[in-house]
Amino acid sequence: MPEDTPPRPTTVTISQRTPWFLALIAAVFLVLTATAHLMLGPGTASLMGFRQLVDVDAEGNLPTWFAAALLHLAALLAWSISIKDAPENRLSWQAIAVLLLLMGIDEVASIHNAPSRIVGELFGNRSGIMMNAWVIPAAILCLLVAVFFVRFLSRQPKWLAVGLITAAGLFVFGAIVLEMASTYVEYETAGHDYDGDKHYSLTFELIAVGEELFEYAGVILTISLLLRRGREVNAEIGLAV
Repeated sequence: MPEDTPPRPTTVTISQRTPWFLALIAAVFLVLTATAHLMLGPGTASLMGFRQLVDVDAEGNLPTWFAAALLHLAALLAWSISIKDAPENRLSWQAIAVLLLLMGIDEVASIHNAPSRIVGELFGNRSGIMMNAWVIPAAILCLLVAVFFVRFLSRQPKWLAVGLITAAGLFVFGAIVLEMASTYVEYETAGHDYDGDKHYSLTFELIAVGEELFEYAGVILTISLLLRRGREVNAEIGLAV
């Protein structure tokens, strides 16, 4: 009588169509947020469930979780590729995975806001765009990361290198450039005491939607690129259950 063999785990793979589904979810959040601000203006503050379920500029809500989940999915894909890709690329893929993981954690914990006061005081200016002075060390970090990955990108297929640079550019434009623009509007509207409930600015809110649009676009494009690369190197991209 044959011995019982343990059942093989079932692998739930990630479809190549997943980025389109993720883009649809992101579009729903963005369109609903923009529509609410355009139609209701300051009335969005009293709209039941808006901040918790829809508002892409609020913290600790459903869109925040979604943004973090996107980054963590990208981290999982990068780590999966590191196992199957050429040895000289392994460390770089793992570094990308760790970076994306930390970015996802920061999306929820908002650690990046911590150095704003210190950096502002260091430059002797906490007005205007310097109210969110974390963008300065963030920009420097982006440059260092770009330099670190130059050789790695030079070894990748052209479509992947160009795609990753484009995705990073989209994310940085939203996270840093548009963040600086929204901070300037925020300061011009109410100084250091801006409160969306008391000092409403439609311009600020729409720029904030733009920030999230570019961040979503950058991460979803990254996921799409990693899924394609994972298929090329036969990476096991999925969950075993």
